[in-house]
Amino acid sequence: MDCPMMPPAPLRTLQQRRPAAAVLAALVGLVLSACAPLPDIAAQTNTAATGPAPVLVPLDGILAQADAVGSGEGAVAPLDARASRLRARAAALRSQ
Repeated sequence: MDCPMMPPAPLRTLQQRRPAAAVLAALVGLVLSACAPLPDIAAQTNTAATGPAPVLVPLDGILAQADAVGSGEGAVAPLDARASRLRARAAALRSQ
C-alpha cells in the first residue's frame, strides 16, 4: 500500500552498480585467462645455449685480498686529506 506522503524507494543508481560491474569484469578476465594455454617453460630453457655453470671461488681468498688492499693507511690517508681540505674550504666559504 503506497502512502502519498512517503517518497518512492530510490532505484539502484549507477554508482551502486559500478562495483558489481567491476567485479564481473574481473571475473570474466580471470576465467578467460585460466583457459589460455600455458607455454612450456622447460622447453624454452636450453642449457647448451646458456653455457656451463659458473665456477664458484672460495670466499676466504677474496676477503684476504680486500683486507690487504682496502684497510691500509695508504688507502685511507688520501681520503682523510681530501676531507680535511673540503672542510677547510667549506669553513672559508661560510666566513665570507
